[in-house]
Amino acid sequence: MTLDNNVLRKRTSLLGSLLGDAISRQSGEQTLDTIEKLRKGFIQQRREPNEAHKQQLIDFIASLDNQTLKNVIRGFSIYFFLANLSEENYLREQRHAQRMQSEQSWEGSFRRTLLECRERNIEPAQMQELIDQLKFTPVFTAHPTEARRRTTMNILQSLFAHSDALNNVSENSFAYEQAKEQTAQTIDLLWSSDEVRTRKPLVYDEINNGLHYFNASLFNAIPKVYRNIKKAIVDIYPELTDYPLPAFMSFGSWIGGDRDGNPFVTFETTELAVLMHADTVLRHYQVLLKKLRRQLIHSDTIVTISPDVYAKIKSYDELDQRVFDYNLDDYGNEPYRRLLSIILTKVKATNRRIQSKGTDIEAEKDAYANPEELLEDLRIIRHSVNTHDTAHSKGLLLDVIRLVKTCGFHLAALDIRQESSYHGEVIADIFASASNLPDYQTLSETERQEWLTRLLEKPGTPLIYTDNLTDKTREQLSLMNSVATLRKLVGQATFGSYVISMTNNASQLLEVLLLMRFAGLCRIDDKGQLSADLPVAPLFETIEDLKNIDKILPAVLDNPLYRGLLQNTDNTQEIMLGYSDSSKDGGIITSAWQLYSAQQTINNIAEQYGIKTRLFHGRGGSVSRGGGSTHKAIAAQPAGTLHGQIKVTEQGEVLYAKYANTDTAVFELTMAITGTLKACSTRFVVQPTELPEYESLFARLADAGEQRYRELTDHTEGFYKFYSEVTPVQEISLLNIGSRPAHRKKGLPSKTTLRAIPWVFGWSLARFTLPAWYGVGSALHSVRDNEILMKEMNARWPFFSVFISNIEMAFTKSEMNIAQAYSQLCDDEALREQIMSEVLDEHELTSSGLNSLLDQETLLSGQRNLAASLQWRDAYLDPINYIQIELLKRARQQNEDTTDNNKYGDLNVEDPLIRSINALAAGLRNTG
Repeated sequence: MTLDNNVLRKRTSLLGSLLGDAISRQSGEQTLDTIEKLRKGFIQQRREPNEAHKQQLIDFIASLDNQTLKNVIRGFSIYFFLANLSEENYLREQRHAQRMQSEQSWEGSFRRTLLECRERNIEPAQMQELIDQLKFTPVFTAHPTEARRRTTMNILQSLFAHSDALNNVSENSFAYEQAKEQTAQTIDLLWSSDEVRTRKPLVYDEINNGLHYFNASLFNAIPKVYRNIKKAIVDIYPELTDYPLPAFMSFGSWIGGDRDGNPFVTFETTELAVLMHADTVLRHYQVLLKKLRRQLIHSDTIVTISPDVYAKIKSYDELDQRVFDYNLDDYGNEPYRRLLSIILTKVKATNRRIQSKGTDIEAEKDAYANPEELLEDLRIIRHSVNTHDTAHSKGLLLDVIRLVKTCGFHLAALDIRQESSYHGEVIADIFASASNLPDYQTLSETERQEWLTRLLEKPGTPLIYTDNLTDKTREQLSLMNSVATLRKLVGQATFGSYVISMTNNASQLLEVLLLMRFAGLCRIDDKGQLSADLPVAPLFETIEDLKNIDKILPAVLDNPLYRGLLQNTDNTQEIMLGYSDSSKDGGIITSAWQLYSAQQTINNIAEQYGIKTRLFHGRGGSVSRGGGSTHKAIAAQPAGTLHGQIKVTEQGEVLYAKYANTDTAVFELTMAITGTLKACSTRFVVQPTELPEYESLFARLADAGEQRYRELTDHTEGFYKFYSEVTPVQEISLLNIGSRPAHRKKGLPSKTTLRAIPWVFGWSLARFTLPAWYGVGSALHSVRDNEILMKEMNARWPFFSVFISNIEMAFTKSEMNIAQAYSQLCDDEALREQIMSEVLDEHELTSSGLNSLLDQETLLSGQRNLAASLQWRDAYLDPINYIQIELLKRARQQNEDTTDNNKYGDLNVEDPLIRSINALAAGLRNTG
């Protein structure tokens, strides 16, 4: 899809001029003049580099007070909001135009994908089998790289609608002037509201933010996705016209369930999240049911209604009398409306029952016990409507049914995540409370497995005969009890998996199962068969843990009790792979290789033990944390490793980018689903016969890249001092974007104490983007004698070509001139020169290596749309970067000299500094 950059530039320019008008009106001409001086000055500097001119701009920035810098930053930040919105809207229009002009539509669309399937001789029965096994689950997380307030998101969504109208009417029309006025008013509102949070968000706020996307787009997008794939199936596989689509989408969440390193997530928080989820979806069902009641006005004096409808109304006789006590004859000849009124009352009662946690007796009597009961009532209506009005039977009524099948009463299944050592401490405390159990801490791994298995095999619910337990143990047991209660209250799908982060031993899975037993979430029957209500998913995230999967997984699968547990639960083991920590640990290239190898290892072990696997990919927004095109990433998975089901985390700013608007949400879900379809079909994932040779060379690349990366990050004395001084990593904690602490421990950050997100975020803001490419240049250089083979790999091996494409994109976002300016913040000149020399050398190796491999003179020559998007952004990012450098100097100077805090005006330097982080995040788009 080729973009007309002139059209896009014209649209962005219009929004920019309306923003300028708003700034001038509300903050004065001087503010606008200052912004314009910097904007034009840095654009000129990009076109005609001149050190003297650049220094004048830097000196001008240094002369401005904090309040002026705040306004300047806000101007650029909001401009990026508008430019991103304009680009998203334009891409949507281009997809629509392509769909109208071409039978195939864009790559990754349902139509194109199914046409390719037909061309590859995938028969209708095979296609049905592919869709039957399909399950795509995006899992929303609260990882803190989304800096926008929800208020700002709401304004931007309104602006998206206004600008859409602006782009689709004649410029000389009244409608255009009206749309322009509405757009201007909304931009005025955007400038006059605060785009950054004034307080750190609570977990409650993060739950609300996650739920925002369902109301904003997903409730509309989900039925559209089902409609689109059904239409493509009917057109391309007419043999499957009557094939009933399964609910192949589901949604998950970690928000309120992820307690790893977040002391603010308690069992009460988890309960709050579940209740908020249920309230959101059940309120939406009420809106849809009221719409249906206005639509299905068919009268039995005109059409023939199925007897099942009357029978269902009769079965609710007592409730029917209460619902229509004001007029028992209301809707007397309109049975659909009468039954829908009863259904609406029952859905309201269901929500009251859940929100009261089962204490509302009246609600308990009227409520649906589970989503299947609601679906049964809706299907009875649809079956009848279909006999006389097929249009309405395939309209909103079908959309509601599909939505209920997808979201149930729980909306999104809440995963529970906790770090492995936490469970070990809890189990040790429980063991210490029982006189007949050994000291758990002193047991070997084999002994731990033996004792845990022995306890799991005992019948009945285990009891604890003491109140003398640690707070940690009491919290864990309360969580398990809460999960059990909420599953009974809301439904069996309320919770997803129990994810164990930093898994490195088989006993850690057994520990969680034993803890489940105390709440009845795990049980053993009379035949000695173990079952669990939540699947236990190990998370392998460091390089060492990924390498040890072949030891850890067989150790637990060799346990007959655990194998029986899997056989009792669809014989499927969920396994989560962590991209963030593996990349932080060993560098981007060895992380990619170890994740690739881990999937093959898991698949081989699964075949050996006769089990199925569901892979859960912990991907972030940036390339160094697994980001990039979801469609290409999924489609390029190793052959045979995807068995129809995949879970993928959606983190931070990615949520807004994908799900802020309905059409974009439909596109993103479609791309992920078609990527999964392709990855599950051997017709698409036929690997080249030279694959062993390719893999061998990539392994060499990974070794060389890891060695180079570790030389810098593990073996360079003072490296983390340099990092903490030249990036805003310490200041990121000031930005109110997440409830979880940025560091595991206080003090100078290190690889072990620093979380993966601020690690990437800090490097991105300072324009190094180092985690996304460092080591790649040395790796490519180390095998330069095999460049012909590498070019062949890039042409024929999807895994390699996707990896190189992502690296090129992320590497292009690095800006060494800006990075060198940040490096001056390091007060140790020798250390600065040493590290910058290493970074610049590797940068040059990476640039030349990528261009040579891709047979091009400049980066992104083969991705012109992306190149154009990044190019114009750079000139607007430059002033924010230099402003941020100045603010970092002021903030650090202020901390040292508390006697001169008003040197740059009354406004505290933290305010514009926080906004500079927000502005860069908007401009760079994927920062963490």
